[in-house]
Amino acid sequence: SKMLKSYDDVVKYEYDAYAPENCIYTPSPYFNWIFANKSHGIPKKASVLFFSEPKAGKSLSIYAIIQEMQKRDPEGIAIYFNTEMRGALQHNVFEGLDKDRLIIYDTNDPVQIFDRVEKDIKAMVQDGMPLRIIAIDSLTNIQGIKRQNADSVENHLIGDHALTLQIGLSKLIPFCKNNEILLLATEQVRANMDGGYNAPKTKAASTFATKHAFEYYVTLKKAGSADDRSDIEGKTFEEDIKDARGNKLVNGHKVYVKLEASSVGQQGRSGVFTLSYADGIINQHEEIFFLAKSLGIMATENNRTYTYKDHKFNGKKEAAIALKENPELMQSVLNDIIATDKDR
Repeated sequence: SKMLKSYDDVVKYEYDAYAPENCIYTPSPYFNWIFANKSHGIPKKASVLFFSEPKAGKSLSIYAIIQEMQKRDPEGIAIYFNTEMRGALQHNVFEGLDKDRLIIYDTNDPVQIFDRVEKDIKAMVQDGMPLRIIAIDSLTNIQGIKRQNADSVENHLIGDHALTLQIGLSKLIPFCKNNEILLLATEQVRANMDGGYNAPKTKAASTFATKHAFEYYVTLKKAGSADDRSDIEGKTFEEDIKDARGNKLVNGHKVYVKLEASSVGQQGRSGVFTLSYADGIINQHEEIFFLAKSLGIMATENNRTYTYKDHKFNGKKEAAIALKENPELMQSVLNDIIATDKDR
């Protein structure tokens, strides 16, 4: 038994993958809650695949996770492969990002992604570089190896993209797990042409190999109902400036997020957060109120009065504002929210 346990790849039972120090967090309590574990975090040894329709918030969510990692970890570095070649356009997205600890590569070349990690970045990590996150946005846009060398778009290379991803991920994912580097990736969506009458209109452009490679499979959807166009205080996500047609300019939107599938626990939880185009994820006090209300932590005597311990609030607006203005109260409620999953 002792000899069997001497190999480097043996699972160490004393390692707690869900302990807070072994997790990466989003800035959103509701987003964190969907991962359904005792710390409400994403284990560093895990990998997450995001997919959504265009402009729902996949890329901004990744930047927000990197921003939160940098906030909690003063040394942590993130590497972002932007295969849609938008890094030069997006790197100023949030003011709070530390660019000294965020390296962005604009490339869709699989050699410059997977081989660079294997041949160069791997050695840097072994030498002590505190790499915490690798992001690939998107997997869909990575060129197949054969496609790169094809001299015409007429060459239809069936299976080239899927095989390239399968080979690339087969080395990247073990490297990330062995070094506690969170892997984040996105996929675009395509029309679900063969889904049938009652099937969803869209589906992720993922290969089966890609789906199996990731522990968490998360969808993002831009919220569009009337209730989603303003915060809990009634303020809309609009500026006073108008465009040429008289429409007010939008500076943010709400995002519905759902854990569609998980290979390491409960799936199906969904949440909502507010995405500011300038500041990242904001209005966490709203999320904490709605989570506390739905979990029964903030009790309601009727449709108007909410109570928490010795606090009483007249309406959801007053309760949310009280959380915003009292950080200790907000943290206490959040601790109680997290404690509901203490046995997971």
